[in-house]
Amino acid sequence: MATMAGRPRGGMTAERRFFTIMAGIILASTFIGFMPSYYLRGIAPPYFPFPPMTLLVHVHGLVFSAWVMLFMAQTTLVAAGRVDLHRRLGMFGMVLVALMIPLGIWVGLAGVGRPTSPPGIDPLSWAAMPLMDVPVFGGLIIAALINRRDPQMHKRLMLIAMIDMLQPSMGRMPFPSPMIGTFLPMLFLLPLFVWDWKTRGRIHPATLWGSLIVAAVMIVRPMIWTTQPWMDFVRWASAVAI
Repeated sequence: MATMAGRPRGGMTAERRFFTIMAGIILASTFIGFMPSYYLRGIAPPYFPFPPMTLLVHVHGLVFSAWVMLFMAQTTLVAAGRVDLHRRLGMFGMVLVALMIPLGIWVGLAGVGRPTSPPGIDPLSWAAMPLMDVPVFGGLIIAALINRRDPQMHKRLMLIAMIDMLQPSMGRMPFPSPMIGTFLPMLFLLPLFVWDWKTRGRIHPATLWGSLIVAAVMIVRPMIWTTQPWMDFVRWASAVAI
């Protein structure tokens, strides 16, 4: 969702094309991951048994889906040179972010009793996905909004936040192990590093530090999510929240 003025002469610039393609990949990955459990529930063959839907899950799905589509729309608007519409929609994005953060945590805690975790992963452990990632992608998005007058930082922080949000959808894909899906989003960070090196000759600070934060949480999470203190914490938090 970069803020850049004017339509580039001769069509879309390589930079705008890169971020638009990445947004399209994120949109497609989100749809594929949640296709059998949400978007085409009852139509597409399920990857594994899913619990019944609740009103809270529906609201969560609508809000987060709206955010992913907004990200695609915002990136496309910038690529088309319609920065005026991009800025107007940005206000709607701020409202969505304010809803996403508490919704993500609430749904994560409510999921402990449904349960919604992939086969082989304890629901108490799987709760680490939202409880640890919501603060990460929420913080990255807020940082991107604060730095919206710095297009290069803004667009990178937004993209990294969206890549971090791919973990739940990829964790539900039919890989041999759900752990593959939870770590796979790190590969989506590589094109951004390559792009920075190719176009700038160095890695942008937002790319470096944002990616390090996302990768650190991905690595630390499975180290703690089966520990007794974590299990006790999730039991307590879910009892308070529900």
